[in-house]
Amino acid sequence: MPAGAPDRARAALGLRAPLRELALWHLLHESGATVERVLALNIGHLHLPGRRTKPGVVPPMSWGSQAALLLPMLMVGRSAGPVFVTHRRAPASTPAEDRCPVTGRGRLSYRRAAELFSVATMPLDPDGRGWTLLVLRDRSPRTGPARRRL
Repeated sequence: MPAGAPDRARAALGLRAPLRELALWHLLHESGATVERVLALNIGHLHLPGRRTKPGVVPPMSWGSQAALLLPMLMVGRSAGPVFVTHRRAPASTPAEDRCPVTGRGRLSYRRAAELFSVATMPLDPDGRGWTLLVLRDRSPRTGPARRRL
């Protein structure tokens, strides 16, 4: 982890950003899971009251209070499909499991999630390039309770 990563995570999580991005960033930070794992989550995988994935979801994942506040707001009106979706309708060729059955929006890609984070953190980066999502995986005691890395 780069020097200063706990401070970077705290700074990034304090940014004003759209709900989708904030929910993603907090879930990444609080769960310690990989970006690929988090983006692969479907609404049916989540047990929101327990702040964890449902039994049988492998590997299991749990999260903290900020993600617990944001996730239900992100999913209002949706009961199936990907947790994190794009702002546009998915092309017709998109597999059904990667599309929201309610909105028709596609699953958010790693590339787009990384790009959004990098752009959002540009003002925080002294070099002006923005940071990578790995900044959010720091599990230092200064940034919150330790979670099992997945």
